[in-house]
Amino acid sequence: MARDQPVMPKLFVLLWLPLGLAAQINNFSWPMAPMDQQHRISATFDECREDRDHFHNGTDMPLAPGENALSIMAGTVTGIGSDWIRVEDFAYVHVTPLATLLVGNTVAQGAVVGHTDSYAHIHLNYGGGASGHPTGNPLMPGKITPFVDPYHPRSPIIQFVLDGSSSAFSNNTLSGRVDIIAQAADTTDLQSSIDMNNGIYTIGWALHSADTSEILEGPHFWFEANELYSNSNINRVYASGSSTSIYRYIVTNRVTSNGYLDCDLYQPGPYVISVISSDTQDNWDTTYVNVLLSDVDLLPPGRPDFRYIGQDANGYLHLEWEAPNDADLAGYILEFSYDGTNWSSNHGPDILTADMTSFTEESFPDDAYIQFRMKAVDTAFNPNQSEYSDTYAVRLSNNQPTILIVDGFDRTNGSWTGRQHNFATYYSEAIVNSGSSAGISTVSNEWVTATQDMHDYSAVFWFTGDDSRTDETFSTSEQSVITAYLNGGGYLFASGAEIGYDLSAGSTADANFLTQVLHVTYAGDDGNHSTVNGEGSYFSGFGFNYGISPYIEDWPDHFSPSSGGEIALKYGNGLNAAIGYRDNVSGTFVLGLAFETIDTEAHRSELVGRILGFFAGTTEIIDINIPEEMSIHKVYPNPFNASINIEYQMDQYARGRIVIYDIQGKMIMDQELINSAPGTHTWIWNAENKTGRSVPSGAYFVQLLQGEAHSVTHKIVLIK
Repeated sequence: MARDQPVMPKLFVLLWLPLGLAAQINNFSWPMAPMDQQHRISATFDECREDRDHFHNGTDMPLAPGENALSIMAGTVTGIGSDWIRVEDFAYVHVTPLATLLVGNTVAQGAVVGHTDSYAHIHLNYGGGASGHPTGNPLMPGKITPFVDPYHPRSPIIQFVLDGSSSAFSNNTLSGRVDIIAQAADTTDLQSSIDMNNGIYTIGWALHSADTSEILEGPHFWFEANELYSNSNINRVYASGSSTSIYRYIVTNRVTSNGYLDCDLYQPGPYVISVISSDTQDNWDTTYVNVLLSDVDLLPPGRPDFRYIGQDANGYLHLEWEAPNDADLAGYILEFSYDGTNWSSNHGPDILTADMTSFTEESFPDDAYIQFRMKAVDTAFNPNQSEYSDTYAVRLSNNQPTILIVDGFDRTNGSWTGRQHNFATYYSEAIVNSGSSAGISTVSNEWVTATQDMHDYSAVFWFTGDDSRTDETFSTSEQSVITAYLNGGGYLFASGAEIGYDLSAGSTADANFLTQVLHVTYAGDDGNHSTVNGEGSYFSGFGFNYGISPYIEDWPDHFSPSSGGEIALKYGNGLNAAIGYRDNVSGTFVLGLAFETIDTEAHRSELVGRILGFFAGTTEIIDINIPEEMSIHKVYPNPFNASINIEYQMDQYARGRIVIYDIQGKMIMDQELINSAPGTHTWIWNAENKTGRSVPSGAYFVQLLQGEAHSVTHKIVLIK
């Protein structure tokens, strides 16, 4: 991409600028002191808000809380609310009105009409008042004065996708109907005290011959930020990935209807596409992109998304995924790696066909740690391949409890902007390297809410990354599943930078889940220190840095303990970074930052080991398959205090063993059984380990073994 001069002559540009607001009020001053001096602009008119929820209907001007908001004209108060006041055509929002002002009162230009609240800015809304003028942009020429902005918008970042989709073309080679998506924003002047944030006023596109000597189509300018559009049209203007701070325009769409570049109208070959943007002060930027138009299918299919990777009832590897919505889908390529670096594939579309969304594989060895990723393939003559799925991992284990890793990180417009990630493996590798021998399954949060079942897992590691209020860290259905799991005797490690920020601002149920189930009270949105140190007997002497890689973590939560929670980790500034909780049957550990941003693998592994140690003695249990020749009938009483009866059956004379594990997969009891006759037998465990020492309260894993065969693993809960 290269920056050059606009493709339009200057005269055309001047004539093209809209004149529809010329009859409205002009040359008004700034709504803060000094009124005749230019001030900062932090947000502009028609910006995308709340992940494409609505258009911004005003202009934001930073001002500390409690400062005076001044009327920019003499006139009548036409409306008053709890956090706004309107004088004639101008509304001052995030302003607490003066108590002495009433609707119908007259105010002089420069009169104080209220004071800024905690949002620390004046949102100036222009139009829509008593005059009936349409809501417009106060930064248009001749409006707010003085306003000088000599800076050009930033060059757009260009992407080409299939019309109406997010399926991207590769290598700027295009076919069929194409949407042009441009990420653009106005330049901010960092060399002065005034941020020149004028916003993108208009953005458009044109198709040129290969040498740019001829404009073949356009320029088309379908979006102009001179009027407030209906929020129902926002998804035509802003593409997926847009947010309050990221603006991705679908420049081929009209505001009220779909549009596209139709490659079939042109001969195959090289062309140039330009994207042209401007601000309201007639500062222009043009980006040129070399493209190749083709008459063959060059569009890769959408990517598949893993839902579950674990083991089935027979102990075999089982995978489930969500298929992309492509009519020409041929199937999938499944890749695996034992080290996360060297990848192999033994299954392609000949085995993993388009109609499949699950697969069971018997060839992978027990106890092996394996990572998986998948991509889709279409039916084109030269088959196109999709982007990779997220990377998930598994460790098959028929003789150990299993930890469930839940990938709840869906956001791609925050600190992490990639379409896929391998963050689940940061957790699985840490479990393996912590010394735990537990099995590992990895799932998406969609799988958890669909199945409504986590009771087969010794512990659950749930990460939300940068997910926030729009994306939801924990939905209502997820909260229900987690609550049931913990009430049944489970252990939850939750990691994410916005968990408290999100839930504290939600419903009463959200707030109760945060304080009563997760055992934390939200204290603030910025831990504001890159160093973390341990607290208490399980975490003291341990520390790490975080927040640089694989993405910047700049808004970590900090907490206070709630409902029996205890401080486990602190930021270097003394704020609380993590809260732990445990009782006789369950436990939680909530980390206010993204675990995957911890600086080293060694630190991540040590933290997981300490968390499992914190949970040890109070964990959940896993059920696995039952061989026909033997079984555990029942365990009673359960929960128990001093001893428990384990009733089992062997259908033949045999030597066997009863084995008991803790949450970390460590064997704490191994009792040999010698049965003189087939039938039902009972063994009594008195809550002691192999050395005869009493074990602490909590849940344990009980398993019956005979050679390589094994019974169902049962949960038993010791309460002293």
